[in-house]
Amino acid sequence: MVDLIEEAPRAVWSSGAGRLVFGGSRNNPQGFAIHPRPGLLLEDGSAHERVLETHPRWTDDGWIRGEFHLPSLASGGRLIAEYGFFRPMGPPQTNGVLIRIGCDGVQLAEVAKRYTGRLDTLSVDLSPFSGCSRTLYVEVDADGDSTQDWLVWTRLAIESRAR
Repeated sequence: MVDLIEEAPRAVWSSGAGRLVFGGSRNNPQGFAIHPRPGLLLEDGSAHERVLETHPRWTDDGWIRGEFHLPSLASGGRLIAEYGFFRPMGPPQTNGVLIRIGCDGVQLAEVAKRYTGRLDTLSVDLSPFSGCSRTLYVEVDADGDSTQDWLVWTRLAIESRAR
C-alpha cells in the first residue's frame, strides 16, 4: 500500500497561479495542501488524526493539483479515497468541487462532490498502468465559485490486490 496522505509533502503541488509549497498557509489565495491540526471536524461530524486538506486557488474555477511520483504500480492496483468537506462555523457556502484522478496525463476519473453531510468514497482501477514508474495526479477544481472549497481526504491510498 502507498499512503498518499503520508506522501503528500513529497508530491508536486500546483494551482493556476503556479507551483505551491506543501504545508503553506490556509489563507493562501493561490490554494494550499496541508496536514491540518488533528481533530478537524468534517461535514459528517467526524474527526480524524491524520488527513490531507486541500483548497483550490481562491478564484472562480480555481484548482489545485498534487502529482505523486510512484516508483512502480503493482498489478491490480487501485486508488482508494474517502473525502469530504471541512465543517464551517456557520452554514456551508461551498457549491461543491470536481475531483479528477489521472495517471501519466490520462484522466481516469472525474466525480462531483457536494456538501451532503457525509463523506464520499472513490475507487479507481490503476491496473492498465502497472509495472513501471508513473506519475499519479489528484486534482480538486472549484467548479465555479471557490468559497469554502476545503476538501479533506481521510483516505487516499494505492492498494494492490493479491492474486
